[in-house]
Amino acid sequence: MLSASAMAAPSGVTFVESPIQSDTTWTEDGGPYRLIRNVAVEPGATLTIRPGTEVQLAEGVSLTVRGSLRATGTETRPVLITQSAASGRDLRWETIRYNGSESSTLSLRNTTLRGGRSGITTTSGEGAVAVTDSRLQNFSVAGLSANGTTTPPVTITRSTLSEIGGHAIRASPSIGAVEEVELDSTDRRRNRTARHTLRLAPGVGVSMETIRLRYPSERSVADIETGSLRRIGLDTDNDGDIDQSFDDDVSDVSVSGRHVEISLSHSTYVSSRDRLIVEYDGVVNPRTRGVYPVGVSLLERRVPQLSDGVHAMYVVGAETTPYAYAPPTDLTRVRGITVSDSEFEDIDGAGLFADADIATGIRVSDSRFTDVRGDGVAIRAAQSEGSFRGNSLHAGDAGIHVETRTQTTLVANENRISESETGIRVRQSERRDRGVTRVTLRGNELVDNDRNGLEIQSETSEGELWLTDNVISENGEHGVALSNWAIRNGRVTGNRVLNNGEDGVAVNSHVVRNVTLSRNRIAENGGDGLDVFVRALARDFVATNNTIVDNRGHALTVRSDLLVHRVTVAGNRLANNGGAGVLVSSPLTHSGQLTVSDNVIAANGYGLVSRGTLNATVRNNDIVFNTNTHVRPPALDGVAPGTGLYVAEGSRGAILDQSDVDAPFEELVANPQLRQQIEIATLWDDTVAVLRTDGVSHTRSTAEGAVDIRRVDDSLPTGIELSYGEADADRYRIANNDVYGHDTGMDINISRLVTANATARIVTDSIRTVNAESNYWGAASGPYHSSILPEGDGDEITITNGWVDFIPVADAPIGQRYRRPTPRLSTPSTAVAGSQIQLSGAESAAETGSVSEYHFVVNGTSHTTRERAGLSLRMPNETLTVALSVEDGLGIDSNESATARIRPVPATATESERSTEALEAPADREGERGAASGSGLLSAWGLLGGGCFLSALFFGGYGMVRTVRSQPVPLRGLFVQLLAGVGILVWLVAGVVGSTRLVFVAGVAGALWVGLTAIAYLVATRT
Repeated sequence: MLSASAMAAPSGVTFVESPIQSDTTWTEDGGPYRLIRNVAVEPGATLTIRPGTEVQLAEGVSLTVRGSLRATGTETRPVLITQSAASGRDLRWETIRYNGSESSTLSLRNTTLRGGRSGITTTSGEGAVAVTDSRLQNFSVAGLSANGTTTPPVTITRSTLSEIGGHAIRASPSIGAVEEVELDSTDRRRNRTARHTLRLAPGVGVSMETIRLRYPSERSVADIETGSLRRIGLDTDNDGDIDQSFDDDVSDVSVSGRHVEISLSHSTYVSSRDRLIVEYDGVVNPRTRGVYPVGVSLLERRVPQLSDGVHAMYVVGAETTPYAYAPPTDLTRVRGITVSDSEFEDIDGAGLFADADIATGIRVSDSRFTDVRGDGVAIRAAQSEGSFRGNSLHAGDAGIHVETRTQTTLVANENRISESETGIRVRQSERRDRGVTRVTLRGNELVDNDRNGLEIQSETSEGELWLTDNVISENGEHGVALSNWAIRNGRVTGNRVLNNGEDGVAVNSHVVRNVTLSRNRIAENGGDGLDVFVRALARDFVATNNTIVDNRGHALTVRSDLLVHRVTVAGNRLANNGGAGVLVSSPLTHSGQLTVSDNVIAANGYGLVSRGTLNATVRNNDIVFNTNTHVRPPALDGVAPGTGLYVAEGSRGAILDQSDVDAPFEELVANPQLRQQIEIATLWDDTVAVLRTDGVSHTRSTAEGAVDIRRVDDSLPTGIELSYGEADADRYRIANNDVYGHDTGMDINISRLVTANATARIVTDSIRTVNAESNYWGAASGPYHSSILPEGDGDEITITNGWVDFIPVADAPIGQRYRRPTPRLSTPSTAVAGSQIQLSGAESAAETGSVSEYHFVVNGTSHTTRERAGLSLRMPNETLTVALSVEDGLGIDSNESATARIRPVPATATESERSTEALEAPADREGERGAASGSGLLSAWGLLGGGCFLSALFFGGYGMVRTVRSQPVPLRGLFVQLLAGVGILVWLVAGVVGSTRLVFVAGVAGALWVGLTAIAYLVATRT
């Protein structure tokens, strides 16, 4: 039933203006129902809206639900909740405000909400909100806004949110994750002009390009302009001074009504440990004393990045107690937001935006985000947890963006994220607290995004990464970009990382430990296939059974500023990359374990390059033909392109340590061949001394690795002494490999490890011999070495420093025998200028596999085709010089190019040339020549002759009939004879200078005419 004050109008509208205090049902017959003032469904009452019912809300009016609301339309008779009847003005209602209890529900089914500021606003964390098979359309602020310190469980199923001016779903209770916001005034007297200083600590990192302040009245800010800005920037050490100024980045300061906007020329990141300071003149205090709230918003691409409840208070009036900011004692929470099988269209902000201290239970599945100008999903929280499955996202910023302070868990399965700035972005906001970032991706497509497919960035969190069966391709920068303090656990399996603008997978971390990459295909990326760079330790890192091919940079790199230990590269196909097949590098020579086995390392710019890690085993690899000529290899210091194996010490010093670690560091220090006794009297148990030969030595924490604890003087600390006993066996072992097809098979560059120290007695010795026995070097006679084996016909071994033992050698390939493919080029020797010609490499051959790429060079211009063996081009009026080189399926280049020259001939060739061409293709050439000369039967001359001859036939035949009937003829016989003669003559002349077929036609026509003329004469004389 209706409230007591509801009344029916003559127009049929039922006006509602009183509370609903008992169960009430609105029906289609009783509507439309128009709320002309704020109305509440009181606790214990339920408002039910039946199918087909229309509810209208006047401008600024809200329907508050403290009890329950059930709108139950049907597919053919939906419920409509909208503005009052059209008046030509955009008179928006406020919202449906849910403020229910534990037993309350707000349920919309087959319902359309349209034309308000916010569709639904929750201010209570109790009860539940469910939207099913419904549409939330044309709202200026949000489709659904969850406020308050907590949110109730919200479920949106098979619904559409469109034409939203802000975020489609906005869960931003109270202040959210913001830790501090203050506004100081230099003059608190009423109606006086003052300088204000805003200080904001965001709590969770945020990117912004606009700062918006909303004052209580327009008069307060009317005088603010660009010259009013005194200082702006970041206080990074919490001392009140600006450490990073934005003065040069401010592009505009503008006032609109009571809003002040400060615009920056580019996006700026404010981390959780920074404070934003903005100081400006020109604020006029209100005429009355009190504490006044100023709304504070940071915007990125006009999209708000903070909770709506962020306000700074300033005080007016000397009698008023100064306002002291106190952060909320209760944590704000977003919990249990579920979106499934829904549509997000034409959204100015994010599709789903959550900003709170804790955001958990966010579930989005089988939904489509199109034309979303902010993030598809954006989560900002100290702690967060979200799961995404089966969605399609196209967003102006990231498809999924998680900004966290301490820890986050993100699970994404079977989503497609494309045409966004970044596919998935996870960022930990640089607080010094240790955090944990857990990311699990399975079966996703992260394709065609402007920057990275997957981006994880953190300075202090430990990451756990599980990537399985994803396609990450055609992104503008990296496919996967990881920048964590540490990656402690990870499995990257079965992914396809293809054709990204820079690296396929780029890892930049302090520590990478217990990470396995297997069964991935990483191909055709603009930089390295897989690049792992650590500032401390790479340990227990395994790359196995991957295919890393056709990248412009290196295939696989593991580089460290300290140690590489227990790194295994096994069973991979590393081929046709511009740089090295495998690059392992540390500047500090140490005895970390490196195993490279059972790989195919072929057709790269370099083969295997190892620097600094000396306890290494290289076994059972095919290291062949690493002489990639079609990509300029990235430069490697001291290594010449076309080198199969390069082994060198690190360039900068050694490491000493006395702490208790899994692998005793006396086994990992310089000179690993000598059993060293290390006595360190001056170092703590949890530190290591880094002895540098290229700069100032220092100590580092064994736990944090790359974080400097203190500096040691330029001279090494006293109390360090190294003494040696018996030498150990050789640590660098290269055995049972096939190494051939290179300019240099192997280069050894290992000299003394620590050469000089000023205040400590450190005995030094050069490294022992590299053991490189039992390898096949491309010939039964072994490798060429200028003094050990000058008879060798295989790849050359060179020694820059150190020594090598490669005897005995294998006299036959240990694995598969690889050979270079052979190019064969087929072209015409001459061609008519302007004609189309075909170049063919179809007869090229590869003994292993097949030819997969053809490199034609025509007068210095390269043309590359894949799979297709031919090239079509138009013949210029100059001689063409053509060269062809080929690659097989592995990327191995042919050793030499096949060449040919094509000479142009003019279209009016000599008789001998024309005769030769006629012999080659008489029918086709004749047709081509006839068409080219314009003298065929259907040419202009052929048609002219035919017109004359056919006219003669017509008028001659017609005249003959009239003669038999004794009637006058239209044309004299002489004129008809002349007409036939002209036709025959035109054919004859055109045939002589063009197609010979017209000569034949002229002869037949002449004979026919003579015969017809004779018959006509006999008939005429007997009549």
